[in-house]
Amino acid sequence: MSTQLDLAAIIYDNDEQPVDKLLHKVAATLNSHGDRVAGLAMALNDQGLRREPMALQDLETGKEYSIAQDLGKESQSCCLDPYGLADATSVLRALLQQPPRLAVVNRFGQQEIEGKGCRAEFIQLIEAGIPVLTVVKRKFLSQWHEFSGGQAADLPFSEEAVLQWCDEVVQRQ
Repeated sequence: MSTQLDLAAIIYDNDEQPVDKLLHKVAATLNSHGDRVAGLAMALNDQGLRREPMALQDLETGKEYSIAQDLGKESQSCCLDPYGLADATSVLRALLQQPPRLAVVNRFGQQEIEGKGCRAEFIQLIEAGIPVLTVVKRKFLSQWHEFSGGQAADLPFSEEAVLQWCDEVVQRQ
């Protein structure tokens, strides 16, 4: 039997689900209880959905990092700005020096599957023993399981379930 890591993903189905709003809410709730939660989450619009153009927000300082590049109206390519993303990941690397009770990494997606994005920071946080919460789109679930060696918790899109997992993890710290 394998040991479960202090690593979990909220599993969601589509971009219309306010999964990023849930990450912000969970972080705010835990921080209000005195449990330091830090990391990156997608910046939100007024409806609590991922803002366009995309930006990551430092959960502690509120600083935003643009991760979108303007490719023009007709472009069908991914607009992710790898340089903006690389700049934002400095927030996650800084957590290694001042570990929070829980780190939030905005998502595990295509970039991480390809060995890019926040993949290195995921590994560094896990190896440092810092609990990590992220989100994973259902279509990437098998790649997530492969990455985590099947040792991560898959959480439903439920504030109650996510907070329960987080409470259990921070109590062990």
